[in-house]
Amino acid sequence: MGTVAFIEVNLNSERAIKARVTKWLSIQIVALFRVLFWVFIIGGLSILIFGYSIGWFLICLAALPFMVYQWYDGDLKNLPPAKGNSIDSILSVDILSHLSNRMSPLQIGDIVARTQSCQFMAARCGLTPNLLANTASKDVKLTDNLWQKVIYIKEKTGSEIVHGGVVALAILQQNPHCETILAHMHVDENDVMECIRWYNRLQKIVDSGDSPKRTGGIARDWSFGYTPLLDRFGIRLGASRGLDFSMESGRHQEIINQLINNFGTGGRQNAALVGPTGVGKTAILHSFASRLLDAAADIPNNLKFRQVFLLDSSALISAAPGRGELEGLVMRVLGEAFTAKNIIICLDNAQLFFEEGVGSIDISNVLLPILEAGNLRVILTMDDQQFLQISHRNPSLSNALNRIVVGEPEKKDTITAMQDQILTIEYKRKVIYMYQSLIEAYRLSERYIHDLAMPGRAVKLLESAANYAEGGGLVTMNSVQQAIEKTMDVKVSVASSADDREMLLNLEDRIHKRMINQTHAVKAVSDALRRARAGVRNQNRPIGTFLFLGPTGVGKTELAKALAEVYFGGEDNIVRLDLNEYVGLEDVSRLIADASSDPNSLTAKILKQPFSVVLLDEIEKAHPNVLTTLLQLLDEGILRDINNREVSFRDAIVIATSNAGADRIREYIERGYKVEQFESQIVNELIKLQQFKPEFLNRFDEITVFSPLGKRELLQVVDIMLTGINKTLAQQKVQVKVDDDAKILLVENGYDPQLGARPMRRIIQKTVENTVAKEMLSGLVSPGGIIEIHKHQIEEALGING
Repeated sequence: MGTVAFIEVNLNSERAIKARVTKWLSIQIVALFRVLFWVFIIGGLSILIFGYSIGWFLICLAALPFMVYQWYDGDLKNLPPAKGNSIDSILSVDILSHLSNRMSPLQIGDIVARTQSCQFMAARCGLTPNLLANTASKDVKLTDNLWQKVIYIKEKTGSEIVHGGVVALAILQQNPHCETILAHMHVDENDVMECIRWYNRLQKIVDSGDSPKRTGGIARDWSFGYTPLLDRFGIRLGASRGLDFSMESGRHQEIINQLINNFGTGGRQNAALVGPTGVGKTAILHSFASRLLDAAADIPNNLKFRQVFLLDSSALISAAPGRGELEGLVMRVLGEAFTAKNIIICLDNAQLFFEEGVGSIDISNVLLPILEAGNLRVILTMDDQQFLQISHRNPSLSNALNRIVVGEPEKKDTITAMQDQILTIEYKRKVIYMYQSLIEAYRLSERYIHDLAMPGRAVKLLESAANYAEGGGLVTMNSVQQAIEKTMDVKVSVASSADDREMLLNLEDRIHKRMINQTHAVKAVSDALRRARAGVRNQNRPIGTFLFLGPTGVGKTELAKALAEVYFGGEDNIVRLDLNEYVGLEDVSRLIADASSDPNSLTAKILKQPFSVVLLDEIEKAHPNVLTTLLQLLDEGILRDINNREVSFRDAIVIATSNAGADRIREYIERGYKVEQFESQIVNELIKLQQFKPEFLNRFDEITVFSPLGKRELLQVVDIMLTGINKTLAQQKVQVKVDDDAKILLVENGYDPQLGARPMRRIIQKTVENTVAKEMLSGLVSPGGIIEIHKHQIEEALGING
């Protein structure tokens, strides 16, 4: 921070005295002076009517309250900064009027806390009066240092005057724990300075709203033609001249200047604003219309006070349903605009005016001659794809248009646009948005909302976040996180509740309730989820990527299902792809097909379920080009669909399973090796045999070998399956119990070294489930009853002679 030569606070300066007078002249007192003025004027005139000369005295007396009111309204109300280096020359009136000599930062903070600007900072970023009271120093010696910080912040934020927000930040900066305090509020000093700039900009807008606007007056309309059709089928932009919240994006201002230059010269009198939906094309039209009505010196004379009309396609269609009638109506509307001479026609979402089929408009035949002749000023807006379609169908039309590309604004400009937009939402929804919610909306919308461009998608998320406002109608960072979690079915917030933390810390135990053994693999996926919910993972990759190797029936797929049930909300939240169906080169296009053409493609499924387990089953059977396509998914968490649109996998756990090397795994186990002793050897053998390429295997966070299940583990599998049966029967208040001898018999008949636990499901179905079904249908069991199954019943079901 730069140093200041000296800090002076002259409380006897002319400006300081005026500030104290302003404090004394409250709104009520000023109103009283206005009343007195009119009382003296009306009373004096009334007395003069009756012929008494004392009426002149009352009229002269009215000059006193009139002068006081004029002094307040013209000089005191908005006291401008004065020249000089002293603090009193730049302090806002609501602070300066309350200052006295030798005040401590704490006492100054008490004054600042009552200012409108500080209340704004409290609502927007959390700099509350209580925070100032708890952080400000009582040491009068630090006041000089406070004013130094105030001047630095004023210069840094471009503030014309030092208001409460500037002083509040300076008080906080004096505290040695400033960074920690701000971090607790999820902001830093730059964010608070941005809030100060936000307040400054709003104050300028409010001040400009008090000054009269140039509109050209009634003579503007009388000097041009009568436009009844345009008034019926169009919307006059800029007609409501309230506060001007025009976007301040540098690029958008360039586009507006380009439009003004284009229409102000003798070139082609049209423009096509081409850019993605939500980028602000309509906002540019509104700003353009306002600039023309303001008629500033930089506006060419042939554009000053020109009116911009937005045509309503639905109103046109409803008024003239037939194509011939429609073309005739459009011709009359455009003819009226041409005759009026002061009209610029806007076709927002212009593709609506060039569609074919019943109930649509295609005015290309009408519009093309007008564009080529340049007799009528026209602006069209559309996205890139729509412009390409129009170019393909009608090259002459696209060639006649002056194309202007509207790109997404930078983050700073997007935040500014969000600040403007939320004022309308706040008024309608009776909420207040904190600055932290804007930053979070930008971050999360950039990641999860893909059907709109910035700033449209961020504003869309903020609108949704209003439904989750906290106490006092405050929309916080947490409100935005809740909105994205509910609408997109993802988890974006850091685990904070006791239940969440307990579940994550004990995730292995929960998974093992439906899965046996494979401790290493269970721990690996659990660790990945804990990293994600603690906020310490790489946000530009999937939550975790794993390759599970092992024989059939050892739990590779079951672990993915268990994870989906325990953490992702159910087995439905699993995106499964059997890669034995993707063995040909042509299957690559099926993998990344657009959702509208193939809802079963991988990209289509993850768009519907971004927060899920992605299971790539039997990956060794996929075509090499399919595996190559998956590299970017594993490495960066994105996959481009067939239309080159990015699809995010960054909120998914990706699990690939493979039976490759199963015989070698079984061989190592039979020779007495533990999995940890030969895991790396198996991977090396797969590379050597060219089963997988090294660059593919290196993309996984972890490669885990699953060991075959023995009879001891299969007994536990039986218990898990029986638990599932009892869960199904719980609705009927019936319970099944199988004795130990019967379980051993089930294991002996359900165990297959080659197939693992898979035959067990069939054995349980054939024996236990069939026995239960027969007893229930025969009426041998009633609600609340227990069905006991013994060894001889299993033998009977399996056809084994005791």
